[in-house]
Amino acid sequence: MPGRSGVTARSRPPKDRPIAVRLRPGWRRLVPAAWLEGWNPERFQLDGGWAEVVATGQGPPLVLLPPLPGYKEAWIACTPRLAREFRVITFDLRNRFRGPPSWEPLLQDVRRILEAYAPGAAGVAGHSLGGALAQRWAVAHPERVAALVRSSTFARVTNPRGNRLARFVEQPLVLASQRLLPDALARPIARKLAARAAWVYDRRCDDRVLDLVRFCIRDLGIGSALRAVQLAIAHDTRATIHGLRPPTRIVVGELESVFSREAIAELRRLLPEADFAASPGASHLHPLSNPEWLADTIAEWMRGRV
Repeated sequence: MPGRSGVTARSRPPKDRPIAVRLRPGWRRLVPAAWLEGWNPERFQLDGGWAEVVATGQGPPLVLLPPLPGYKEAWIACTPRLAREFRVITFDLRNRFRGPPSWEPLLQDVRRILEAYAPGAAGVAGHSLGGALAQRWAVAHPERVAALVRSSTFARVTNPRGNRLARFVEQPLVLASQRLLPDALARPIARKLAARAAWVYDRRCDDRVLDLVRFCIRDLGIGSALRAVQLAIAHDTRATIHGLRPPTRIVVGELESVFSREAIAELRRLLPEADFAASPGASHLHPLSNPEWLADTIAEWMRGRV
């Protein structure tokens, strides 16, 4: 429907459209005020449209690449702590492509954004899908990565034995309950799941985390989710991972799913010289549920290398 200017969203010039995932307004009221310190997104022009970038803090540059589906807010609990020591840069990941989803446009987006915000070598940390992107960036441009942290990520997507119930039954039911049920019903379900460390939750997930995750689940369009999943499935870097030169720390939640544990075990076999650390008492959401530990672990690894 035309707006007051008579221009519809469909007729808008491509450069005026967001090409990355982006949370609707309203999520800020769900998180502690301390998490919002320095969180001032700005639009950055990329090929085909714009994405939001947050740059905050002072010091050596540290890039935080977010997980599926690409919301930069996945790093919001870690950012204030890291910004005390680093110039933190994070941004939403592209979700519009010319043709099928592919990794190359995301790498081009990283290049464009870092040319503007971190033109030299930088520390890079990526969680889950962001860890896959971090690896690709570090292999393609090792001179731009001073040190690397790969959190709860993978060299490829597999479906190990023992994970099928979680992937094909538990996960769809959790997503449906959090997306479709009213808050009065969805929140108690999420609390029970967190209490038994089910899906990506853990006992450290308080209502602030559960509410933010539920907001993200409801905000995400089905098409955007499918494109992000296509990217993850297309990621298989076993043949190139040996070219990873920057000093690397692999991080995983202590209570991760079978898939994540198997994926991390494969990464450690492929990168035997990489450092390893486990987030105590946490699962896949540890950037939100155990942010102090993760931020300190990233900072310790980057300190003196960036």
